[in-house]
Amino acid sequence: MGGVDKPPSGKNPGILFVNSKITKPGELSSKDYTKWYEKVHIPDIFKTSGIKEASRWQAVDEKSERPYLALYPLEDLDFLETDEFKAIPVHDDSLPGSHAIFDFADFDTRYYKFFRAGQADFVIVAAFTPTDEEDYDNWYRQEHLKEISGITGWRKTQRYALTFARQNRKPAREKQLAEPPKFLTLHFFDGASLPEKELAGASGSEWTKKQLGSMKETQMAIFKKLSMYAK
Repeated sequence: MGGVDKPPSGKNPGILFVNSKITKPGELSSKDYTKWYEKVHIPDIFKTSGIKEASRWQAVDEKSERPYLALYPLEDLDFLETDEFKAIPVHDDSLPGSHAIFDFADFDTRYYKFFRAGQADFVIVAAFTPTDEEDYDNWYRQEHLKEISGITGWRKTQRYALTFARQNRKPAREKQLAEPPKFLTLHFFDGASLPEKELAGASGSEWTKKQLGSMKETQMAIFKKLSMYAK
């Protein structure tokens, strides 16, 4: 059960959660987007004093609306309010046209503080806004975590609570993500694939059905690791 609900170091630890998609694939290919992310953007981020780790993930579901996920663990969430963080470049000559990444990709950016608790091969993203927060927390700690941690390949689980969210670009035809889920849970798994039958079995209890059926907001997705970085 190592790694469960173990607070990371730092005075105000949390995670920067960035779920993105390319909005103009005719002008910016996935290959060039990855090149910008890994050769330009992450090195720019690592030039700052507040972010020392990064990982990129790609959705297993090919039809996912936002197939790319980047996670940045933070020792101090307050760094995200500094001029140093806000000065990270969003323009680069390698990008077409205006050279501004926001003209070619849409980023769902969220700041989560550590709530309860090495990266794996897969991460299951489960974000919820429960109707009854106390019952949700009790269900999670007393039943759900025990079930999840017993599944083949499970490595660790971390929980966060939302402190900030934005989307940099929102075409008029798309639904505005006005209120993202309040709580984020990340389940990390090792292995060549996920044990789908075991995961499905973890949703069978009456308490689980009650919780999932009463959520005000639910977002769930599975991502496979693309790359890892350390400063």
